[in-house]
Amino acid sequence: MKIYTKNLNIYLVYLTFGLIIFWILLSFFKKYASPQSKIKYNSIQRNTIGYWLWITISLILSKLFFNNYFYFIFFLLIIFVIHEILWYSLYTQGPKDESEVTQNWYRWANIYVDTIKDINNLSGTDLTEGMFNNNWSLSNKESLNLKYETYFKYLKLEPGMTLLDIGCGNCSWINFCQKKNIICTGLTITKEQADFCNSKGINDIIVGDINKDILLSIHKKFDAITNIGALEHFCSISQHPKIREMQLLKYYSQVKNLIKKKSKSGRYLNSIMTTNKKYTKFLNLEWYFNLWLISSSFGYGCYQSEDFYDKLYSSNNSKILIKKDYTEDYRWILVRSANTWGYANYNFKNSKNIYYFILDVLTDPSWFQRYLYGYFNSWFWQFGGSKPIPNPDNKDTPIRSYIYVTKIN
Repeated sequence: MKIYTKNLNIYLVYLTFGLIIFWILLSFFKKYASPQSKIKYNSIQRNTIGYWLWITISLILSKLFFNNYFYFIFFLLIIFVIHEILWYSLYTQGPKDESEVTQNWYRWANIYVDTIKDINNLSGTDLTEGMFNNNWSLSNKESLNLKYETYFKYLKLEPGMTLLDIGCGNCSWINFCQKKNIICTGLTITKEQADFCNSKGINDIIVGDINKDILLSIHKKFDAITNIGALEHFCSISQHPKIREMQLLKYYSQVKNLIKKKSKSGRYLNSIMTTNKKYTKFLNLEWYFNLWLISSSFGYGCYQSEDFYDKLYSSNNSKILIKKDYTEDYRWILVRSANTWGYANYNFKNSKNIYYFILDVLTDPSWFQRYLYGYFNSWFWQFGGSKPIPNPDNKDTPIRSYIYVTKIN
């Protein structure tokens, strides 16, 4: 038994060093490889290697200090707490790849939530919001059509115009616009979403990361650009506040350079979630806990203030044409049905779902936060709670959501 244990200790050390070398090599590859290569090997994730490093190091420390592998859970927790403090309080960048966390969340959504896949009949939901105009009895199909018709009108789109949809998701909005003879290009961070769009006959989809300047690789101009519900994922609360602001300023500068000069539209539409600093429980323990679950589940994510976006969209060849509060619209389409991504729970209704749950447990260090995020209804917490009763008059919510339409140039 002693020989067996000694050999196991040696193997653990060898495995840990091997994982460290693999993690370093993969980090260099992810940073310097071409976009096409990154997409091809997207399934090999730095976070998975880091996850198993976390486990093997905990096992080694448990054996070293207690001469018993049983205590590795104690070291798992210690390392996890240290990592989270460094990540969210001291803004360390590098140990975790947030783009992979974001990719995994959307992959999870496409596996466990069926309501986001009906892009033709619009009978489910999409990854943004509905629009009800205070008529809370509208069906999902009616609210989504109303939203898209309103956006189409806001953008002054006409047949033959070109549209870039940043954060296109499953291409529900693009599908709507293509039926009206708009020439559409989509951009998504996940290959799975691009594949889904391709399966629906929507082929002009770019896969890339905004934070890695994918917009600079686009060499054509558009009549209009949309970003429906994705912008809050283009920076992170793990970044220093000044870096977040610089990142969003850079993003919008790149957007403005992609708008055609003298277009009849020349408009940018963004639906965005913002931090409500007037919230009565702002910065209390509940606020921090739910924000941590949301950030850990989604990866990239930060809710800037309403004032920040007012300033961003009102300077340097940009002016705000429309600003609409749609906080309850966002909540209502999701909260009234348990089978929506707002509840964000794993389910085991078939063998495929069980397989992907096991795969997440073995490969994705964010799976547990994602589970807790669903368990505590953190998504609905942002909008004032999960009661299935329309409450448009409630302004005391952790976040407020707005639709901005700007005129560029």
